Amino acid sequence: MKKEILSITIFLSSISLFSEEIEIPIPDSLKQVNLSEIIVSATRVNERAPIAFSNISSIKIKENNAARNIPYILETMPSVVAFSEDGSGVGNTSLRIRGTDATRINVTLNGMPLNNPESQEVYWVNIPDISNSLQSIQVQRGVGSSTNGAGAFGASISMKSQGAKPEAYGEASTAIGSYNTFVSTIAAGSGILKNGLSLDARYSRVTGDGYIRNGKVDHHSAYAALSYYTDNQLLKLSYINGIQHTGITWEGISPEQIKIDRRYNTAGRFYDASGNVKYYDNETDNYYSNIVQLTYSNTLSDQLSLNVGFNYNHGYGYYENYKMDQKFKKFGLDPQAVNDSLYKSSDIIRQKLMKNDFYTGNITLNYTTDQLGLVGGVMVSSFAGDHYGQLRWANFNQNIPTNFEWYRNDANKKEFNIFTKGSYRVTDRFSLFGDLQYRYIDYRMKGIDDDLQNITNNNYFSFFNPKGGLSYTFDSKNEVYASLSFAQREPLRTDIKESVKGDSHQRIKPEQMLDYELGYRYASGGASFNANIYYMKYKDQMVQTGKLNDVGYKLMENVPDSYRLGLELIGAYQVAEWIRLDANLTISRNKIKDYTAYFDLYDNQTDWNLVGQTSEHFKSTDISFSPNVVGSGVITVTPYKKLSIALINKYVGKQYYDNTSNKENQLADYFVSNLAIGYTFKTQKMGEIDLQFFVNNIFNKEYVANAWVSTDKFEDNTQVVYTGLFPQAPLNIMAKLGIRF
Repeated sequence: MKKEILSITIFLSSISLFSEEIEIPIPDSLKQVNLSEIIVSATRVNERAPIAFSNISSIKIKENNAARNIPYILETMPSVVAFSEDGSGVGNTSLRIRGTDATRINVTLNGMPLNNPESQEVYWVNIPDISNSLQSIQVQRGVGSSTNGAGAFGASISMKSQGAKPEAYGEASTAIGSYNTFVSTIAAGSGILKNGLSLDARYSRVTGDGYIRNGKVDHHSAYAALSYYTDNQLLKLSYINGIQHTGITWEGISPEQIKIDRRYNTAGRFYDASGNVKYYDNETDNYYSNIVQLTYSNTLSDQLSLNVGFNYNHGYGYYENYKMDQKFKKFGLDPQAVNDSLYKSSDIIRQKLMKNDFYTGNITLNYTTDQLGLVGGVMVSSFAGDHYGQLRWANFNQNIPTNFEWYRNDANKKEFNIFTKGSYRVTDRFSLFGDLQYRYIDYRMKGIDDDLQNITNNNYFSFFNPKGGLSYTFDSKNEVYASLSFAQREPLRTDIKESVKGDSHQRIKPEQMLDYELGYRYASGGASFNANIYYMKYKDQMVQTGKLNDVGYKLMENVPDSYRLGLELIGAYQVAEWIRLDANLTISRNKIKDYTAYFDLYDNQTDWNLVGQTSEHFKSTDISFSPNVVGSGVITVTPYKKLSIALINKYVGKQYYDNTSNKENQLADYFVSNLAIGYTFKTQKMGEIDLQFFVNNIFNKEYVANAWVSTDKFEDNTQVVYTGLFPQAPLNIMAKLGIRF
């Protein structure tokens, strides 16, 4: 199903807690921070690393949190493009970084992989309101440093959950906005008790209608963490639960319909016996995820620290939709005799379901001296996923069993990952960086797919990914750096299974990349500047074809020779104590050399009998979904300490949504501005009160942020083109009230 995503359940069979207070010295806040940082040290880099990266703190996360998902919180970072299916950013959302889609962006939470091992994507809608439980986020662009989980091929996102607070606290917030969006959150924590224990918990609920029809959401999210501190140790058990019910929105809107009604969505549409248009009410995507993590950190000495983590994810989900005039043979069924008539097809209601279990364990050691920093780690994981489909209802039914199962397949994926990386300060100014990673993957699929084809196959991948770099500091203000990284990555489940079927023109291959980075950093007082040049040279890069399958997956294909060349400029300037400017700009060129596009070929537009495929060759063409210009700028005004006003601007240049550089398949560029106002004041009885007001798209820009296209050709040289556009919401607002005590 579309949301084949991570998920989680429980790794520990039991935990015993004693209420008796034991006199253990409680670590000060600095030690708490150090212990907490050990958890993510293996997946993050410091300010001297020759890697392009950006950080965002919990304060900034909350300032930008207007009920929208993580991609929109990150959209002001360099080279990031965020978009949503429902147009409001509350339902299904995603992002691209340097034109690279979410399936090749590695995401970790507390050093543990969040990417689903099969789809290799994090569906943020499945972990709603996760931002309220985060302490910080680091985004590494390019290959970045070695990390756990799916191979990073365009960027890495390292998230760290909130740590324990020294004192007890309570928080509650409510937000209400356009399209009946409503968010409520409550959180509380015990603070660190005398016996070293602390307990933190949060619950959130998000509901809304979305901008487009059927964009409704009904999300529940819970977070709990039990921590135990001593002077040099931290043991933390955390749990995240996500329940999402989201209207299906992945079909988009045709170019003709968008001119009539930008909010239209065909999902669930059918015609009754009289020919009247009706809509199926339960055209929904549903997912239940549970994330349980156990982490242990120990500062063994001033130079040596240890981190051990265990993760068990369990997920279950399905989508349900109404399909008109479906042939029974597609489900392996004979024609149905009803009321003395024989029917070869019928309207049906179907469910496609999946469930998975994902076990992960890792261990890392950190060794640090004044000159040398070393990190070594090992990760092992095991994933088991089931995929199956059921017919819930058929209009013409002679003898079809209840919940008839027409396909089932399962998959098992095991991974072993070992890495070591380090930095060595040769002199006070000159530093070297090295990183070696080895990944071994055993991925096996067995069974019948939804088109009744056998997809049984075994895949074995072995990848060695070396990286190296250097940095030179001229003085306390100026630094230059350079790096060269090699990365390899396995294909996705969808692309493997499609490539093994009989009518495929090629078997999907792993992809490889050489990533060259050259940068300059400047920081002085209230000003900072970073210029970064990247050249990402690919072999067999998997790029989006522009097509979707019938459950919203972005279909991919290998292209033998391609590259991304870009310049990233990032700056910040504190003009005065009360005004700050932040801006970034990415200018890039993203090309495929000698590209061949394949199209399904049919005999005619009456019978639609597939006779094979036809192709078209391009000597040089643009990579899909890769705008040549992306930029953002933020003006933050603080008239006085507790009042903040921010004007947030985002520009995304023109981009093609297939790989043919066809002007007909190109999204227009867009410039969007949002306004965020925050005011905090204290009360004697209720603690601090936060007031926030967000105006998104303040200039009421009508724009489209994503699309898909599929072209079918016929033997008489005609063609039919299907296009789906995803319009984003015009001016919309959100008001938020929070209380902290």
